[in-house]
Amino acid sequence: MGTRDVNGAGRPHTKRVTKTLGRRRFLKTAAATAGVAAFSIGRRAHAADEITVFTWETYHEPPWVEAYTAKTGVKVNIVNTGSVDEMYSKTRSGAIEADLILVDSGSVSRYVKAGLLAPFDAAKVANVGNITASLDWKGINSVDGQLYGVPYNWGTQPLMYHTEKVTPAPDSWGVLWDPKYKGQVNMFDDSYVTFPMIALYVGAKDPFNLTDAEFEKCREALLALRPQIRTIAKGFDDATSIYGAGDAVVGYCQNIAVVTDLVERGLPFAYTFPKEGTPSWVDNFVVTERGNRQASYDFCSECLSLGWQKQFVEFSANNGILSLDNARAAAINEDILKNTNVIDQTAPGFFDKLVFFLPPEDFDRRLEIWNEFKAGG
Repeated sequence: MGTRDVNGAGRPHTKRVTKTLGRRRFLKTAAATAGVAAFSIGRRAHAADEITVFTWETYHEPPWVEAYTAKTGVKVNIVNTGSVDEMYSKTRSGAIEADLILVDSGSVSRYVKAGLLAPFDAAKVANVGNITASLDWKGINSVDGQLYGVPYNWGTQPLMYHTEKVTPAPDSWGVLWDPKYKGQVNMFDDSYVTFPMIALYVGAKDPFNLTDAEFEKCREALLALRPQIRTIAKGFDDATSIYGAGDAVVGYCQNIAVVTDLVERGLPFAYTFPKEGTPSWVDNFVVTERGNRQASYDFCSECLSLGWQKQFVEFSANNGILSLDNARAAAINEDILKNTNVIDQTAPGFFDKLVFFLPPEDFDRRLEIWNEFKAGG
């Protein structure tokens, strides 16, 4: 897959943009009644005409949910999370008792092993056929042959660079280690989403199941990378500021919206999908035992409809789950589509370059090596 420049309008809000509370409100209840605390919303006994959804900011905006309630009579309580870890811990502790949860593919088995999910009956989701056929969503959402979720949104984390200062156009993660860019490389502070890129660069057979030898190669690669980096970005805004100030010209892109923002400011940035593979993610609807009922599946189906996906993609500049043909059938703004991967997905072999997140073999070991990297070795 070649390089792609981006242009046009778009609202750069996506789940993977940041894990800081500044860009993702900690908890929000879109349909909570007056006087009900956010943390108590999931603790009320559910009724057949009421569901609670544990989700991410910009995924289920109040006007959309209110319109659904007006149409169906089903009340939808929305609770937003601030991070992957927060979502898991609050679900496991019972602080939030949800019917539906928006879980990334790399975390599905974590929930299953903790006994937090029911198998997902995709046959009960009428609009499941709207999911782009190019996405192997059944494979990445199955545990021991059992399906546990359907996708709502997906995205990529490619290589980004300044088109005038990084030449020729790079096609490998190896450019991050090029001495001529010393002090001008950017990474973002998240071991979970960054480590797979390092593993791909060192040639690991499976970036989510590293051998001891591959772990050592990753450690050495990170230590060699440290002098290349002046600042490690703390989130979306931080990364955009670093590139905008000229303190970085190339790096691992937390989300393509970073590139979009910079281009909108008149700066010559682009992104590309390296030959070693590009880490990518899928956020999925999963159901809990209490949520394993038709009201939950009906809401999932609504969120996969062309109309819902249109408002979601146009509002957030996310990819959603539609094919390009369906996105155009939904009349999604073409300029916004140019700022997503919806058009990219039509290129031959595009998905072959993507490596979707799966559960890593050892969270703690990865974090230990990452913290060593941040400390400078």
